[in-house]
Amino acid sequence: MNVSHGSPLWQGILFFAAFLFLIWELWGGWRRGVIRSGVNFFAFVFSGALGLLAGQATAFVVEKVFPGYGFLAGAMVGSVVTLVILGLALLLGAILFKRTGQQPSGLLRFLYGGGGAFFGLLTGLLILWGGITIIRGLGVVAGTAAGDRQFSEMPLPAKAMLTLKDSLELGPVGRAAEAVDVVPPGIYEMIQRIGKLSSDQTAMARFLDYPGVQEILQHPRMAELMRDPAVVRDAEARNFLGLMQSRALLEAVNDPSLQKKLTGLDLQKALDYAFPATQDSPSPEIKP
Repeated sequence: MNVSHGSPLWQGILFFAAFLFLIWELWGGWRRGVIRSGVNFFAFVFSGALGLLAGQATAFVVEKVFPGYGFLAGAMVGSVVTLVILGLALLLGAILFKRTGQQPSGLLRFLYGGGGAFFGLLTGLLILWGGITIIRGLGVVAGTAAGDRQFSEMPLPAKAMLTLKDSLELGPVGRAAEAVDVVPPGIYEMIQRIGKLSSDQTAMARFLDYPGVQEILQHPRMAELMRDPAVVRDAEARNFLGLMQSRALLEAVNDPSLQKKLTGLDLQKALDYAFPATQDSPSPEIKP
């Protein structure tokens, strides 16, 4: 049974911080004006959408080759794409468009600032929406990376993220946060189960015995990779930069026949095979 490490106090702190952030964005939107704030809002939407697509594509490829690391790789690539596009858009908006204070006083300034406050509120809500996913995602990763260690034995950053996640998910407010999260609950569960593979040798053996995984492992390209000393060394050392630069790995990933087997693998079924559901033993009949 999963134990929650959240507290109502931390949940209150999270939502008080969210309230202050929205007030700050309203004021900032008023100061920026309707055009600059509108550009900022659509820059967040556009950059986030492109970052999500880039992250999903990266996670899909990495997860098939290195199960358990797709989420991290996708998050890194998606974050970089999002930040680069967002930074360029915000810079152009700041250079090209006037602030509210630069408009003539009167009705025009009021409308200019009011429109900016509206887009500032939308931007704040959008950031908080993404923040829910970030807190829950990092909390799941922190709990998964900790393995079988007790909460008191976890590193401080992992304990902090797990506490924030569990606090966010407490009570009715937590259920509302889960409902608006853009990531389906099944994804978080899948990440947890993938993380458990490294600490559960029995589950890892069953995962590798799954027919679909066996087909991938028996592919000639995979056999070549397993015989490549550099690939084996980088994989054991978790040297992802070296792996990404490996010509043998790139050739294997680009092999159409291997790609077909990777895309055809039902990861959920493979995990179900690795972690079979425990059957409750039937309770004995009660005789009068």
